Amino acid sequence: MNPNASEQDKQTWIRHTLYLALLTALYHSLQFLAGLALFGRTHSAALMTYALDAIISAPAALILAARIARHNRIDILGIEERWRFRAVAAGYMAGSLVALYLGTAQLWRGEHAEPNILGIGLAAVSMLAIPIIGSYMKVLAVELRSQTLKNAAIFTFGNSYLSLVLLISQLMSIGMALPWGDALGAVVMFPFMMQKGIQILLDEGKHEYIEE
Repeated sequence: MNPNASEQDKQTWIRHTLYLALLTALYHSLQFLAGLALFGRTHSAALMTYALDAIISAPAALILAARIARHNRIDILGIEERWRFRAVAAGYMAGSLVALYLGTAQLWRGEHAEPNILGIGLAAVSMLAIPIIGSYMKVLAVELRSQTLKNAAIFTFGNSYLSLVLLISQLMSIGMALPWGDALGAVVMFPFMMQKGIQILLDEGKHEYIEE
């Protein structure tokens, strides 16, 4: 096999990883803006939780891409990068606590979100888009022989859970007219977001990179 061709292929897949990371970060940013706008209209705890998760996931995608792209050139196990990942983990855990507070406070006070069909649309679109992103991320992980990217793909597939919970909570609120459905959705999202933060901290010491 031509080593130059192999190296060119590797660099091509790394570029694809960067493009996918940028697309993923953009998509999560749009999720955040849409969720925040809908929260302003509906005061939905589930939509606010969904928006918080999205805005934390956006920089996480960029940090992951930077780790992979820079692997062949410099050592990136320094304090700066460790703190970036720890900041993302702290963001997920803080967001999960906000979700728990919003959901339980809404349930305790007997408040309910204003129904809005756009919340259902947002959740449905995410349930379609996120698995596509995760699938291509898995392809890139195979091509680059990157366990780190493979774990990120699994992480991305897991984000479909939040979309599903949001969809169910919105359907409960709108389709079934259950006033507590939205608040319950936020509470159910709490452990998943907390688990994401904890998992990042647990994986921090492993640092599995592209195999040579």
